[in-house]
Amino acid sequence: MNLPRILLRNLVYFRKQHTGTCVGAALCSMILVGALTVGDSVRSTLSSLAEDRIGKADMALLATDGFFREDLANEMGEGLDESAVVAPIVLTRGTISLPDGSIRVNNIQVLGVDERFWSLAPNPAKIPSQEEKGFWANPRLFKRLKNSLGERIILRVEEPGLFSRDAPLSGERDDKFVSFNDTLRGVVPPEGFGSFGLQGNQREPLTLFVPIQVLQKKMFRAFDEEAASTAYANFLLLGTSEDGQVDPVSARKALDKEWTLEDAGISFKKLRTASSWS
Repeated sequence: MNLPRILLRNLVYFRKQHTGTCVGAALCSMILVGALTVGDSVRSTLSSLAEDRIGKADMALLATDGFFREDLANEMGEGLDESAVVAPIVLTRGTISLPDGSIRVNNIQVLGVDERFWSLAPNPAKIPSQEEKGFWANPRLFKRLKNSLGERIILRVEEPGLFSRDAPLSGERDDKFVSFNDTLRGVVPPEGFGSFGLQGNQREPLTLFVPIQVLQKKMFRAFDEEAASTAYANFLLLGTSEDGQVDPVSARKALDKEWTLEDAGISFKKLRTASSWS
């Protein structure tokens, strides 16, 4: 009896065991291939969501407890490459409702933006028209409004103050709100920056987009009584309108160069009654 015949008889005799081994190996291979496929799919989905959230932006500067000059964006842009975009944004929370009170949505993300923000969108062809004045909602918020396209909606946001209202003896009232009444013009798709958000979750925030000057005019009308200026922001988004990235070292140098005490909410005044400074 030769070797090939011995191997063949062995396979025939232990056919059940060999069949089970082959089935087990095939099943394990299917599981591993399926896991790798699902992992790649999840990774691709999360990557797509992240790209829709941040668009062409590379860096962000958020002042969580104050506001700085809007001109800081222009001054920083002068110290960066020509393709760099520094978009000033007013980021706040608010409440919207219909005039008849039938629909009310609380705790939405309100973004005061201009054309610099839209230039960083994932697909600039999908951004809203800059010629139409009014509000724009992202798809999730638009669903909550139940087809209110073309109708007037009421937006209420908290008016900022120099001190936190939680601070003892701050003198700030608890009911300082400003209202806006304008038309809901349309929906901003995810490709047009409708999914923009800083929170790391799979669901995009309820977002309402407002022209930054419209938001500033009422929000900051009593913020700086001495200079009577309303050109403030609390969020800077840095990116490039073309392929490439903003150099973080250059951005930091530009920020350090242009940042002033006024941007930090600090000012010095000489007292009239004494030779002292406040």
